[in-house]
Amino acid sequence: MQTLLAYAFDEGARAAEDAAAGLKRVAEHYDPLWPAPVWRRGRAAGRTGLYVFDEAESRWRWPSWAERADLCVATLYLPLGYERVVGDLEPSDAALPLAAALGARPNAVLELTPPFVIAVLDPESAELSLHTDAVGVGRLYELRFPGGWVWSNRPAAAVRFAGVYAEPDRAGWRTFAASGWFMGDSTPLDKVTAVPGGAVVRYRPDADGRQITRLDAVAAWAEAGRGDALRPDRVEAAAEALRGFGRSLARMHDGSVSIGLSGGRDSRLVAAAMLAAGVDVRLQTNGAEPGEADVAEHLVSLLPPDLRPEHTVNRPKPGAAGQVHVVADDTELVPNVVRWHRAQDGLRPATSLATAAPSGLTRADYIAVSGAAGEIARGYFYPPDHQEIAALPTAQRLDAYAAKLSKRILRRPGISAAALQTSESAVRADLLAAMSAGLADARMLDYFYAAERTRKWGTVPERIGTVVPLLVPEFVQAGFGLTAAQREQDALHTTLIAHLVPQWANQAFYQPPPGAVEAPLRPRLGHAPDRERVGRILAAGGAWTDAYDLAAVLATWRRMLDGTGDHNDEQLVQRALWAAVFEDYIAEINGTARPAPQSPVDVPLAAPKRPFEPVVKVRRVSSRWLRKASIRVAPK
Repeated sequence: MQTLLAYAFDEGARAAEDAAAGLKRVAEHYDPLWPAPVWRRGRAAGRTGLYVFDEAESRWRWPSWAERADLCVATLYLPLGYERVVGDLEPSDAALPLAAALGARPNAVLELTPPFVIAVLDPESAELSLHTDAVGVGRLYELRFPGGWVWSNRPAAAVRFAGVYAEPDRAGWRTFAASGWFMGDSTPLDKVTAVPGGAVVRYRPDADGRQITRLDAVAAWAEAGRGDALRPDRVEAAAEALRGFGRSLARMHDGSVSIGLSGGRDSRLVAAAMLAAGVDVRLQTNGAEPGEADVAEHLVSLLPPDLRPEHTVNRPKPGAAGQVHVVADDTELVPNVVRWHRAQDGLRPATSLATAAPSGLTRADYIAVSGAAGEIARGYFYPPDHQEIAALPTAQRLDAYAAKLSKRILRRPGISAAALQTSESAVRADLLAAMSAGLADARMLDYFYAAERTRKWGTVPERIGTVVPLLVPEFVQAGFGLTAAQREQDALHTTLIAHLVPQWANQAFYQPPPGAVEAPLRPRLGHAPDRERVGRILAAGGAWTDAYDLAAVLATWRRMLDGTGDHNDEQLVQRALWAAVFEDYIAEINGTARPAPQSPVDVPLAAPKRPFEPVVKVRRVSSRWLRKASIRVAPK
């Protein structure tokens, strides 16, 4: 629920009045959404200012606001590994020294683990500096408006502060339609852009105004990882970085830490790192897949009795089928989408439609450990013929990798030609940046995974308390140095796990038993209680149709209504509805009412005539979001 606001006005005559009015507009928008009492702390310095809204009683030892006479610092997220930059300081005392160190040595960002955003104000000179983490996982957005600049971690807050009219970002929603996320620096709102990773934004009122510099940290890590990534010294460096991450995390809060342990590689490595760091942990396993809980229980049994943590296994009831859709059948879709947009400004994946949205902003009362970035060491986007492509001339190589990657990640049925063209251009731009950084083979795809996909990974940057151990610099460096064969063999994961917890050496990762059938995916959009309203919204069209083939969307909706739609149909309608309902949220941002949609197109709105029979779509229940480790911390 943290909300950052930094601003700079071009002129100073009305700066105080305009800032007060902007802060008031932000508070009016978010006041109904705060889940707990909040305080606003900050400082104005003539034409510039820096403020942060946060819970009145923080659960974390790292302060979101710290100040002294010559320095004010606002921090989003938990900058883990800060000890590597400022030494062995307590978190409560480290914000000011870390900000000063980043100001003096911006490349220190390479030593910290994302996500974080650090904003600094010098009250005397009124200079403003904003630092993003190396990858840009921590959210920071900027908006140039008539009369000044505003920066925030919430696009809607930036627009509200500026007092400008909110409109959808056409390019952003095009990439969302095709890929499922806002690619590059695009966002849901027009003229609000995402600040890239490794960036320093500076505003000097009496000098050059706003300037931005950027260090391509992913390229720097890739360069540092050249050579044999499995050299003993590199393995020890990565292992120590993971242990250090665990020790740094333990300093941020009180209470024991509960870690999800599945049969997969990423959660096992995360758990091994926390155990090796001596963190007081409890292990939990979601035994959704047959036999996976047995693997986790076996791993725990291998630990010495004096080091064996408590382990809880949540086994499904006999005969219960795993469900991808977890909202109740009587949940109305449109209000659920609106609530998600209010909480996350449209940045949530559309698959979240299947989950019940919170009533407001998310509280930070527990830590969630994400396994994101582990695939950097797996060649996640590598096509089977990547080595043949690497032998092509430079221009052909770029074209081939771009074509393969676009085919892998971009949806085509139901998507407009403009959306596909915009998204393919975004893919190519990232690969071109990788090539410019000196990556000449399939590691260009690893660059895309780290610099683009990990940066926009699902729900990681939504809240303070979500941490990503596998973004410690040494793990990323080692991942980039792997050969293709080492990636296929999980070499980095297995080597590090054995190094951190020797008892787990040579323990195979979970594999589903032969013949295992995955739970059926049950499309439900056409059977929601407000399906008639959904039909009217889709049939009415709007700005969102720029990214879609409206006729294809309506044909898909008919299939959803008569029970013949499948998972791909559900995905298209999810994304289209997500974009269409965002127009309602834009009306809220602007403080205007949106008329109820009519249906100019003949589209069925009623329930299916025949009884609904789910369409079975084979899919592993080991969905990536189910396999991520999760941590909960006991409240203070």
